[in-house]
Amino acid sequence: MNYQLNKVNDVEYVEILPDGGVVASERDALDLVAACGENLTPRLMIHAENLPPEFYDLKTRLAGEVLLKLGNYRIKLAAVLTPELVGDGRFAEMVMEANRRNREFHVFYDRAEAEAWLVAE
Repeated sequence: MNYQLNKVNDVEYVEILPDGGVVASERDALDLVAACGENLTPRLMIHAENLPPEFYDLKTRLAGEVLLKLGNYRIKLAAVLTPELVGDGRFAEMVMEANRRNREFHVFYDRAEAEAWLVAE
């Protein structure tokens, strides 16, 4: 995975670059955990380009596996997606619930909003 370390108000986070690779398996989720661990930050930002179509289809279980792995390591994840990708099906329901109740995973349509949430204490 190709990433950069960003710092805002003395808070650092790992950002997987839009052309930095695709999270297509649980193994890839472990690579994300490793990137955060190497940089001593529990904060991560990914983009729509980093997620394959299978991620948005909950029947494949990819989203669940990735989010569980990151959650187990207490990685706070901000995903910058598009409304079209979120859609209006089961994935959209999961996003709505996560944005309402989950403190470790949120979906945003704007990178600046994602960054503000990610670095908030």
